[in-house]
Amino acid sequence: MSFNNSCENYQVESINNVRRSLASGHKRVALMLPTGAGKSAIAATITKSAKDKNKRVWFIVDNIELVDQTVNVFESFGLDVGVIQGIHDKTDYRKDVIFWLSALGR
Repeated sequence: MSFNNSCENYQVESINNVRRSLASGHKRVALMLPTGAGKSAIAATITKSAKDKNKRVWFIVDNIELVDQTVNVFESFGLDVGVIQGIHDKTDYRKDVIFWLSALGR
């Protein structure tokens, strides 16, 4: 899936803002957009770019329903991800990881 050819202006602006923030030295960046705005696709685009630079990425979701949805989006962008969420068939600490937020507190 190619996101760059079909994204909305606000999505391009969001990607550019995140990249500027990282370039200015911020190590942790949060992007907030409303439901249905394409946050997972934006995150997959940024993650793919980071992977091209041999960077490691953690993407955190705040509810369990978003884990598999986010895995599917990331995989549609050609990313090979692992999951940290109790027992999950994609658990792999060596890959870029999608975390379920409550798993971080354990």
